[in-house]
Amino acid sequence: MESFVNKEFFEWIKQVAERLKEYELDEITVVHHNDADGICSGAILSHLCGCMEHKPERICIEKVYPEIIRKIHQGREEQIIVYTDLAGMAAETIDKIDAGRNTVYIIDHHPAKSIESNNVFVLDPELVGISGDTFISASTLCYLVSRSMTDEMSKFAYLAVVGAVGDYHDRSGGILGIDRYALHEAIHAGQAEIKIEGHKERYHIPFFNECADVVARRLTNLGVVGYEVEGYKRGIKACIDGFDNSTIEEAEKFERVKSDKFSEAIEYLKSEGLNVGKHTQWFHLQDMFSPMGVKAVGEFCQLIKDMSFIKEDRYLVGFQDIPKNVPDLGEVELDAVKMSGRTPPVLERRILNDEAPGFDYLVPKASEIVGAFADATHRIAAATVIEKGKEEEFVRVFEELVDAFE
Repeated sequence: MESFVNKEFFEWIKQVAERLKEYELDEITVVHHNDADGICSGAILSHLCGCMEHKPERICIEKVYPEIIRKIHQGREEQIIVYTDLAGMAAETIDKIDAGRNTVYIIDHHPAKSIESNNVFVLDPELVGISGDTFISASTLCYLVSRSMTDEMSKFAYLAVVGAVGDYHDRSGGILGIDRYALHEAIHAGQAEIKIEGHKERYHIPFFNECADVVARRLTNLGVVGYEVEGYKRGIKACIDGFDNSTIEEAEKFERVKSDKFSEAIEYLKSEGLNVGKHTQWFHLQDMFSPMGVKAVGEFCQLIKDMSFIKEDRYLVGFQDIPKNVPDLGEVELDAVKMSGRTPPVLERRILNDEAPGFDYLVPKASEIVGAFADATHRIAAATVIEKGKEEEFVRVFEELVDAFE
């Protein structure tokens, strides 16, 4: 803690860890996201539960919205429910739906809303001015909480590194801030090594005998492309036990599926599918990415945002239909689409220089106006859940908000 100016954040982490230690409840549910950062976070918290002699139930979800929250909390009483790598903006909704039946912790790094509640607690660096988009991943945060509870968890610093890389926190050439603190711990423990490739750092993880970006890609393929067949469960196991040949082959198979689907979608956008407005360029893939999970539309936006057919001065917005079946929860009553947004490099620089509004303002505000449910938003990347049929209304409101900023 001596290395940091904002010691109060680490004191906050310790307070959360001490509270968790006090609970004697056996029932713990860990709700985590399905990308590499979410899978690493889920693995860390699951192993922590084992260290504390609890057997967790894990639920992997792609987005937080009221119908999902109701399913998770239905029939649960006097339990601990931990949300990680999502739900930072959903504390009030969770508090209302849970109605005091359980104790809920939200350990997230996306922009969040604080809450006054006796049962729902939010641990999020964004609430104290630390960027979760740049300086700390959810897996780093889970690692720090877990390590504060028991030294046994110090052996998982490498998962914080993998999670940070999986969330592109190394995009400036290397991971920074509190993520880098976790990297230093991993290096000191022999869990990671810095390799230089061109202008960028890569992090070799001896446990996997691979670099962190390779591991993160495998985990995201398992969790996102393989979401409907519960590939994230193999990802969680690999985080703790390592990858066996079967899991590597599965991840590579999913990589090929994703590559084929993405190539098909690129051709569709080039020929007819990209709508261009004053401030946005947007598309709707319907169910083109099925059976991949809806995180895929965000991965796709991340891939194409630098391509020549994408306009560099407009926000990139993509929509994908949300399936009604959630693997760990069953059928969910909803008729909705997932929206993901990314920024091409020129616009990204303008946003980071405060010359243009970020997704962290535009998406929650537009979502509020059209009755959507935003959760995972950063300045240059964001997502929300919208009622099917309101996509064009959302884009129109989004454009009006940019106009108002200018």
